[in-house]
Amino acid sequence: MTHRSRWVSAGLTVIAILAIGYGWRTAHYNSHFLSDTQIGGIRVGGQTAEQAAQTLKTKLSNQTYTVEEHSKTLAQFTSREAGVKAYSTTQLKQLIAKQNAYSWPVHTFSASADDQRLSASAMDDADLTALANKIVQVAGTNRTATHNAKLVYKGHQFTIEKPVYGTEISQASVKTALTKAIETHESTINLKQAYVKPTVLTNSKSLVSAKTKAEKLAKNKITYRITNHSIQVPSDTIASWLTTKNGQVTTSNAQITKYLTKLSYQYGTIHKTRHFKAHDGKTVKVPAGLYGWSIKVASETPILSKAVLAGKPVTRTPVIQGTGYHKDGSDLGSTYIEVSKPAQHMWVYKNGKVIISTDVVTGKPVSGTTPSGVWDVWSKQRNAVLRGKNDDGSNYASPVKYWMPIDDTGVGIHDSPWQPRYGGDWYLTHGSHGCVNTPPSVVGKVYAAVPLHTPVVIY
Repeated sequence: MTHRSRWVSAGLTVIAILAIGYGWRTAHYNSHFLSDTQIGGIRVGGQTAEQAAQTLKTKLSNQTYTVEEHSKTLAQFTSREAGVKAYSTTQLKQLIAKQNAYSWPVHTFSASADDQRLSASAMDDADLTALANKIVQVAGTNRTATHNAKLVYKGHQFTIEKPVYGTEISQASVKTALTKAIETHESTINLKQAYVKPTVLTNSKSLVSAKTKAEKLAKNKITYRITNHSIQVPSDTIASWLTTKNGQVTTSNAQITKYLTKLSYQYGTIHKTRHFKAHDGKTVKVPAGLYGWSIKVASETPILSKAVLAGKPVTRTPVIQGTGYHKDGSDLGSTYIEVSKPAQHMWVYKNGKVIISTDVVTGKPVSGTTPSGVWDVWSKQRNAVLRGKNDDGSNYASPVKYWMPIDDTGVGIHDSPWQPRYGGDWYLTHGSHGCVNTPPSVVGKVYAAVPLHTPVVIY
């Protein structure tokens, strides 16, 4: 054998030995963790599943965690309180099966550990939730709220307001911070890690896009037809309603409600004192009563919000509530009842003409004074029994053939066969408890002549 042949033979022998060693080590790591493996920060390299299970059980069962904020300890808890459960031997065998046993040389000489986190399945969710709630309570609620970047309208232009990185925490954010710390075996948890973070930032594409969209929406024409008025919502007003939520354009319904409430007060009649032209041509001031209309703001707000976001020109009459709304702007109309307390008289108008004129008896001053105002015949009943209390506190029950309630306190128009006379100053001593007593010979005609929701003007 030549010298060269001996070297070749020796080389092949070394290679064979190395191959056998590599194969043996590879087979070894089919049942053992790679040498630099950690689970949740706990070293289990070179251990079998059974050995690793015992190591984890020992380490995790007595692990203590501390929650700090501004270098001050807020809470301490053990892994057992957090519901941490050590991996079972079966679970650890599954982890070993997933590792690449052929890569053991790299892990042998690696400077960094192969750290596998404890999975969420290693923690009891109910225990972790209870612990997070406890920490939230200890930390307190006096905290700076976190806000996303948002669209604001100032100085007649839209700008993007920076997000606020606050100290706000929540059960979810604390739970996430605890889970992460336990997964990575961090024994000290800074509560700052649980601060709720903004999800929309200044340079968010959705927010930049929202700004462009809002500028376009603000230029849309929205017009209201209210009686004989046409009101176009100003662009500045529409712009002031626009904002963003999670980076998307939306409206501030509180601002829309405020606008509609103002509009209702300006054009509605339910709350207004009226200047009424009486039977003698004189104008008298009559306070507001039940008769009148207003914008039903609660119903109109979502409709207007939808119209704003649709971005299409729209003209509409708002949702109206109450009585007496007329497109031509008229209020009482030409069919109504007029009652003058000084004159102790009632006039019934039908299509602008007096069809009934009769003396009446109104409430006895002061306790039974008939309320002034513009009221509404909101019901009509036959053969009713009126009940209440007399001045001396005794109860009364008065049967009537015709009953037309007009307010919300029990005042109405009805027949009164117990009255021997009507008109004049009889009401001063023999007045009603507030109702408009009407002669039996006339009240049936009144009942037949007036439809429901006929206005009743009392002054």
